[in-house]
Amino acid sequence: MSETTPTAGTTVEATRPGRRVLVRLLAVAVAFLLAGAVAGVAWEKLWDAPVGLTYQGDWFLEPAGPDLSFQGVWLFVAIAFPLGIVLAVVAGLGRDHEVLTVVVVLVAAALASVLMYAVGHHLGPADPQVLAARSPDYTKLPGSLGLTAPDADSTPWRSSALLALPMGAMAGLVGSYLLSGRGFGGRSRG
Repeated sequence: MSETTPTAGTTVEATRPGRRVLVRLLAVAVAFLLAGAVAGVAWEKLWDAPVGLTYQGDWFLEPAGPDLSFQGVWLFVAIAFPLGIVLAVVAGLGRDHEVLTVVVVLVAAALASVLMYAVGHHLGPADPQVLAARSPDYTKLPGSLGLTAPDADSTPWRSSALLALPMGAMAGLVGSYLLSGRGFGGRSRG
């Protein structure tokens, strides 16, 4: 027998599934954010800081080359994309409220990507361009962990690499919804 609340006129059983979905979606968001922070730590630990030299108040990568300056970018993508896939596949196991799940996964993945960058960048070495301004010429300094080339006029977070985790998450969610054994057979058609 169901109990009715006097104010809302809904049954207790009717409010429990809504609360359960809210808790599940909140757990998905928290899992993405925690994974983003842990991935930021892993990104910084796995990254080898390129070394450069100071000259007349500027920092120059030594030896110069795209393979050294973009190591942090490809490593970020190599960690973030599969992480997004795995987290979204797990989030897609709950097969109720798919639209809400997609929205929560997309927003949480975007925030987790920013958090991954923020944690990794914070743990990494300081900006060598700032340090070079007050260092003598030919001082060796490690590069900072960022998602762009280490140029003096670049913004270290302005990169399309931040989309790797959300893109992986959407790929994982679409894959889990379309390729799971349940398909659309259990849905009513009218």
